[in-house]
Amino acid sequence: MRTRIFLLFFFAFEICLAQTDTIFKMDGDVIAANILEVNETSVKFLYPEEKATHSLSKNAIAKVHFSSGRKQEFAVSHNLSRVKGCREWDKVQVSRMEFEVHGLYKIDMVGAKAKGATTLSSLAKLQDRAYNKVKIQTAMLGGNMAYILEQNTEEAIFGGENGPSKTPGVTLSGIAYTSRKVKESEINGGEYKITAIYMLQANEMDLEQKRVNEEVVHIHKDKLKNENGFNKLNLHIKQVKKVYDYTIIYSDEKELVLSGVFSSRQGKKKYYNVYLIKSV
Repeated sequence: MRTRIFLLFFFAFEICLAQTDTIFKMDGDVIAANILEVNETSVKFLYPEEKATHSLSKNAIAKVHFSSGRKQEFAVSHNLSRVKGCREWDKVQVSRMEFEVHGLYKIDMVGAKAKGATTLSSLAKLQDRAYNKVKIQTAMLGGNMAYILEQNTEEAIFGGENGPSKTPGVTLSGIAYTSRKVKESEINGGEYKITAIYMLQANEMDLEQKRVNEEVVHIHKDKLKNENGFNKLNLHIKQVKKVYDYTIIYSDEKELVLSGVFSSRQGKKKYYNVYLIKSV
């Protein structure tokens, strides 16, 4: 009797799935839905048994399986690689188009200022330095896309009778985004050893790798806190001063990468990435 009831329930579940469309998101989530429209930038749909219309950017969708049996895959406007912290900052992409970050997850503001040492400093090289710093910041926050909101370029002024000289400079401000958050199910609790610590200071353009002393960090999954979909931990890492809240930006069976930020009273930020390996 129980077997018959189970089979009836199973077939009813299969029929229900067959009557709905399925949306496969880029982050691995799957949505059972009734798709209303597929346009140039988004997919509009209803959840089963609901009347409210929802919309997802195509950038957030890998493919769609329709109840008719037809399948459609989406080629996103950018091919974003997963970025495993600051070591892979060169994989971060930069965009000025707002539609290219639709469907991505906003992390935090980023910015950089590159100032020439003399009036003969190359403006092109200063621009490259500023963009590279924004990409490093984005990677340290766990992002793989930097959306530039504003760029201010100041050309050199050669002084003389009309006034003092002025060196060239480039200032950028933007927002760091990611196409994928670390899920709680991907995080393994236990004992970890610190293998590397990287730091980016407010007034520096390049990463600094700190000398690492032997230190064990205990990761307790029951102490995870979720803020805007990002998994965070409150940790005391002796070699990182004044930072106690860390975001988990990468996790697999053996490795964790943490992101921490210290903000001074003046609003200057110091970024950290901590790389950890699970103890055997």
